[in-house]
Amino acid sequence: MNGFQDPRDQDPREPELPRWIFLHALRVTIGRTPVWLVSASFVALLALAQALPWLAWFDRAIGPGYAPGELLVELHEDFRFDQRASKAALDASTQAAGGALALLAMLIGVFSAGGWLQVFLERTEGESVRKFFYGGARFFLRFARVLVVTLAVLSLLRWVLHGWPWEWLVLKTLCGLEKPDLELFESERHARAVELSQAGLHALGFALVMAWADFTRTRLAFHGTRSAVWAGLCTAWAMLRHPIRMLRPLALLFAIESAVLAAGWLAVAQLEGLFGPDSTRWSVFALLAVTLGVHLGRTIVRGARYSACVLATRDVVRPLSRPDPWKRSIGGPGGPRYPIDGDEYTVSM
Repeated sequence: MNGFQDPRDQDPREPELPRWIFLHALRVTIGRTPVWLVSASFVALLALAQALPWLAWFDRAIGPGYAPGELLVELHEDFRFDQRASKAALDASTQAAGGALALLAMLIGVFSAGGWLQVFLERTEGESVRKFFYGGARFFLRFARVLVVTLAVLSLLRWVLHGWPWEWLVLKTLCGLEKPDLELFESERHARAVELSQAGLHALGFALVMAWADFTRTRLAFHGTRSAVWAGLCTAWAMLRHPIRMLRPLALLFAIESAVLAAGWLAVAQLEGLFGPDSTRWSVFALLAVTLGVHLGRTIVRGARYSACVLATRDVVRPLSRPDPWKRSIGGPGGPRYPIDGDEYTVSM
């Protein structure tokens, strides 16, 4: 059965919330191996589409004029000078294509969000990939509206922290500068502190907005509603009322994702240090394997975020109360229903 179980058909005794939501979310997501492989392959194919023109260009540009392995570690100045015209043309073309691929990546993220939520919210088991594609198509337009609202909120955040409000409130009012210029500070330490505070507030605001967007998508799927603005307002109020219960699992998942990125960075740094003229193709394959491993790890954590959002939403948000069309009627299961009007029984033909 497609769709979610009606709240009227659920057992009134809901399963107990796991003590560690983020660990439960990771375990459940890792168990959905076909789903995270499919989700990861979407972005990997986009990266491959961006990389293929560069691979073809390097194949033409290097040719027999350079010794084997000469350009493996870095592109020296002679090569950059000789190929400056063709490289500039390739840069221009790939930058234009990169913008389109970035937009496509955001839309794929919208589709994947619907797929993950369909998998986690539906009570039935099996056919996870089919549910993933069904949910991605089912919620795509609703979640696309959430994406537009999210971009608008992020633009507002950037304006507040880098535009007139910051200049007037922080630089002029609090810091007492005649004009919004960091060079007017008496010491470089004060200017650096203001810059770090601005960057820290921007990073914190960005993280909160992205968490709000994930919970807004979850609320839309959980209630089956369509208004992104209303769901966003209700989600913001819920986050203000229950910040620890809603944000703690996402913060812990972010810590795990950061650890995955740090481990990948260390592995890449070690592999790049081993590159030289005598390196073989296996060194390149090892670098590719580490990159794909980090990408798969981030995909799993991304799916776990939606699993954690589902658990936290079920904990703090009540299901919608929908009228039961069969409440004032009688009849056997699967057979005709006879509505009750007062104390008399009336048959609808």
